[in-house]
Amino acid sequence: MAAAPRSCSVAGCSGRHKGRGLCDLHLQRLKRTGTTNARPKQTLADRFWAKVRKGGPEECWEWTAVVNEHGYGVIHPEGRRSGPTLKAHRVSLMFAGVDIEGRYVLHSCDNRRCVNPAHLSPGDHEENVADMVTRQRQARGSRNGEAKLTERQVAEIRARAAQGELQRVLAAEYSVSRPTISRVVSREGWRHVA
Repeated sequence: MAAAPRSCSVAGCSGRHKGRGLCDLHLQRLKRTGTTNARPKQTLADRFWAKVRKGGPEECWEWTAVVNEHGYGVIHPEGRRSGPTLKAHRVSLMFAGVDIEGRYVLHSCDNRRCVNPAHLSPGDHEENVADMVTRQRQARGSRNGEAKLTERQVAEIRARAAQGELQRVLAAEYSVSRPTISRVVSREGWRHVA
């Protein structure tokens, strides 16, 4: 008569023995964490606030965990370990009871890692763009990845055009199109350069 298969030695587990007196689940957990105890599931709020360095009520509360490519803090939704993330500043306003559905969240402190609800407010697309322009965060001039000229070159082009140099000559010298030189000279483009 064959012996009955051994079961896991963890109390309350009826899993089939795999090794060290444990089922596969508990053996893998022991290897991964050093214990067979399941880690208690944390709520989104518990995970969120564990990643925040709080200051005073008027100070920025810094997000200390992962940030996205734009510098905003991110966290996985409850019950997810991968996939799409939530932006930390949006989660903070959500915890504060502010309805942000379909809205942007604006920072009054201009600190992308800040999650202090006192520094955050909901807004629409136009308010978000106006805030970006006011704080000069838009990629204009040489900060634009598509720019072929610098602010210094634009000032030179305008000065030389004012002295009568031909736009086609300037275009060839600066390796840009003639219409680009025309927009620079007429101030249709690069308006921020004095």
